[in-house]
Amino acid sequence: MIRKHILFIAVFLLIPMLVSTRPPGEPFLTVTGPFIRDIIGNVLLLAFFYLNYYLFVPRLYFSKRYWEYAAALIVCLSVIFIIPSLLTGRLTATKGPSMPVGVRPLPPGSEDSGFYVLFTEVRHHFYLFFIALFFSFLLRFREHLAEIKEEKLKAELASLKSQINPHFLFNTLNSIYSLSIRRDERASDAILNLSSLMRYVIRDAGNDRILLCNELNYIKSFVELQQARLGDTAGIRFETSGDPSKLEIAPLILITYIENAFKHGINPDIDNCKIEIELQVIPDGIQLHVINKKVHVASGLQDTGIGVQNTAERLKRIYPARHTLTVDDDGDTYSVTLSIRLT
Repeated sequence: MIRKHILFIAVFLLIPMLVSTRPPGEPFLTVTGPFIRDIIGNVLLLAFFYLNYYLFVPRLYFSKRYWEYAAALIVCLSVIFIIPSLLTGRLTATKGPSMPVGVRPLPPGSEDSGFYVLFTEVRHHFYLFFIALFFSFLLRFREHLAEIKEEKLKAELASLKSQINPHFLFNTLNSIYSLSIRRDERASDAILNLSSLMRYVIRDAGNDRILLCNELNYIKSFVELQQARLGDTAGIRFETSGDPSKLEIAPLILITYIENAFKHGINPDIDNCKIEIELQVIPDGIQLHVINKKVHVASGLQDTGIGVQNTAERLKRIYPARHTLTVDDDGDTYSVTLSIRLT
């Protein structure tokens, strides 16, 4: 990758040597004015290419700060137009045989030599500016899509692992068996919830966006399955409100914080284990609040492999400037408040 960048820079800086116009018969290096201005302009264009690639597109455009992005482009374009002339002093052409060395010849019939030279140089840098803009934006956008796909794949695989790992299945099936022995009506519901979880992760979670109602049904099935498994050994409060029917969300973006609460906040051997989960759908998004009392012995759930930090990074990639995440850990209680604007 570094070699490709070095080759790209070298070729780009050689462009003035390949396309520069000069009086017939004049040695190349004597055309100091236009040549040096082209070199300076191309160095500035290279700087713009990497600024746009590493800074402007990810920090401004992907964050939907479009006015700031446009202002940055205008400033860069102005700098590329003005700085080369300020540093070298722009040579103006004159007509006739006494034209000084280093000045680009004028086309026959030209009457405003200064304007023609200025127009030619501005047009040259204008074209190169938009070429640099196009390719830096295209490369960064492709990389952004690849990063989102990679994070999504990690989330899908990790969630699938957490839902069907042997330890989780053993505890869940053992709980369902106990319910069936007691002829508890919750046994059939637990089987249905387990089936729903596995079907969702395998079939639906592979999409870029899903209906919010499907994601909430998945969370509901997960919580109800945990309630059936834990019985009266833990206090679990789960509440939802609002109409999710018209909204879509990235799959598996909320479940990590709920799984984390059950992993670190439930232990059947400890009294007063409590988890509170609130999901509120608002007209343009969703708000999640999870709070649990921390215990020293984890429950049957294994680590998802994503982790709270990785999920926070996924939120930044998928919903930049469209979410707020607050995590509070005082040692005894762990709480998460997440708001996502989905429209």
